[in-house]
Amino acid sequence: MSARRPLRRVTAALGAAAATVVLAGCSIFPGPTESPTDDGGPLPTTSADGYVELPLYFVALNGQFPPNTTGREVACQDLLVRTTSVPVRTEDPVASAIGFLLTDEQYSHGDPPVTNSLDPSEDALAYGSHRIEGDTVVLELTGDLVSRSHCESFRIRAQLNRTAAAAAGVENAEVYVNGVLIEDLLGLSPMELGEEITTPGQDPEPTEGTTDDGSSGGGTTDGTTGDATDGTDTTTAP
Repeated sequence: MSARRPLRRVTAALGAAAATVVLAGCSIFPGPTESPTDDGGPLPTTSADGYVELPLYFVALNGQFPPNTTGREVACQDLLVRTTSVPVRTEDPVASAIGFLLTDEQYSHGDPPVTNSLDPSEDALAYGSHRIEGDTVVLELTGDLVSRSHCESFRIRAQLNRTAAAAAGVENAEVYVNGVLIEDLLGLSPMELGEEITTPGQDPEPTEGTTDDGSSGGGTTDGTTGDATDGTDTTTAP
């Protein structure tokens, strides 16, 4: 599904932060004990000199889950994963975090990857504003939102919703595009994330002197475990 409306861009005062945000290298994937909950939380911690690690949500696609990664089922058996940026200087974490998702020039990050379903909307969708109403952040976007499938619509909504809420330090989020609620725009039911799961860790590489099943070696070059020098097995009678 692709929602096409006349393009109305609003210049967002994101400052230099949004343009310089990059993912935190090898620490992009949170470990099981580091994964935050999705029921609200404190604002991202800002250092004395104004730097903050922005919360960013990406999607690990079904069948391509990175090992040892914790997330919530989002749709089509995909996994919504929280990552953080490197520390950036910003006075508005919500604007900078959403700005990163909307200006990210890469669809995938890492191998196995997490993906950004907002990448196709990069040149058409823009941050407009946000406001806090109780325990909810109301996010206003302008322009064209591009979705190439129903599954991608769920991913887009989840990325925007959870990133805005986490960056604002509140429990809930409402996302509007050109004044239209994103659920109405994309034809989605109210958002309900699935259970939190942690993907299995990566199997260790076999070490020298062990077989593929982890048992100790001692076998011959043809894969047998006999002691005879001619490659035949020997049996000791009782």
